[in-house]
Amino acid sequence: RNRLMSAEDPPASPAAAAALLPASARPADPPAKVVVLLKATGDAPILKQNKFKISAHEKFEKVVSFLGAQLGKKQIFVYLNSAFTPRYDETVANLYEWHGVEGKLVVNYATTPAWG
Repeated sequence: RNRLMSAEDPPASPAAAAALLPASARPADPPAKVVVLLKATGDAPILKQNKFKISAHEKFEKVVSFLGAQLGKKQIFVYLNSAFTPRYDETVANLYEWHGVEGKLVVNYATTPAWG
């Protein structure tokens, strides 16, 4: 039988549940591209192009490869927010969601170990 839904009935799906939330309480859609800001640390050379966009689904390894190519170095050390080295197989979207600062993923780089 057809009947009207009441406020006590559970939503039919997670999407329906999200639609019931006010816009300010809904989770934001992940960005299609992420802005990466590269910051030199220690004796690492400063890049002319220190900011770029990368597809959010790419692995962090692609950021490291790009950085190595720009610096002409095979071995570089990278850190997020001057603190830790993320796994290279993590997606840029996840790293941005967890550690993004002011709309950017800040990646510090060095030619020698900078932080433990």
